[in-house]
Amino acid sequence: MKYFIVIAALFGVAAAQQFRATRTADEIVITRSENENNGDGTFRWVSELSDGTKLEQSGYVKDGPDPENPIQVIQGSYSYVSPDGEQINLKYIADENGFQPEGDHLPTPPPIPEEIQKALNLIQAASSNQVPQFRKPLAPPRFNQPRRF
Repeated sequence: MKYFIVIAALFGVAAAQQFRATRTADEIVITRSENENNGDGTFRWVSELSDGTKLEQSGYVKDGPDPENPIQVIQGSYSYVSPDGEQINLKYIADENGFQPEGDHLPTPPPIPEEIQKALNLIQAASSNQVPQFRKPLAPPRFNQPRRF
């Protein structure tokens, strides 16, 4: 019985060592991390991971139309390798105009057809008084009411 317990313990230790070696080979660890926060709305942080992922972000505060409500601006980027092996790079800014990402992998809208663009240009010109205003259509003719006998 003593031998059985000793052998089981040895097998347990060997299996744990094998599991630990397998697990650490696939782990992703942080290889670089910087963090700076000035407390006045300005900050910067950078992180890099062992799988090649890079993240960077910074922010600052700028004056807005209302002095009581300044605008926080955040800009940054990140990059990683997709499961397909493609390098993905994204830059962004977020401010009073919303979140604005830029990246080659992002979908883009199809081009506007020429006829639609002409109509949009005409509408824009009409709303900015660059084209003479259209006249109101004439009122439909009034017909005499039928006579009652």
